[in-house]
Amino acid sequence: STEGNKNVLKENVAAKNDSAVSTSTKRYVAEDGTNALVTFTDSDKENSISVRSNGKTISAAQKSKTEDGGVYSNFDFEIVSKKDTVTITQGQNVIVLVKAPE
Repeated sequence: STEGNKNVLKENVAAKNDSAVSTSTKRYVAEDGTNALVTFTDSDKENSISVRSNGKTISAAQKSKTEDGGVYSNFDFEIVSKKDTVTITQGQNVIVLVKAPE
């Protein structure tokens, strides 16, 4: 047959370049007063979160969306955002960040 494989989908290359990405960075504060910058990134392909504090950054992809936030996870930690709080859990360590007043 000269038609080729009809089951092969042609890739839409234009869509790759047009993906809309929005980011929002806010300052959060831990219970001990440590500042952290939390960035939420939303795109057509993936939503993610990154938390930067003390010169270190952790990032994770969103696994599920909730009514007032989301659940993000990476291979060894989970980050849950809910309204004005972000909770980072890694093993037995739990860090709660509260959005700083603007």
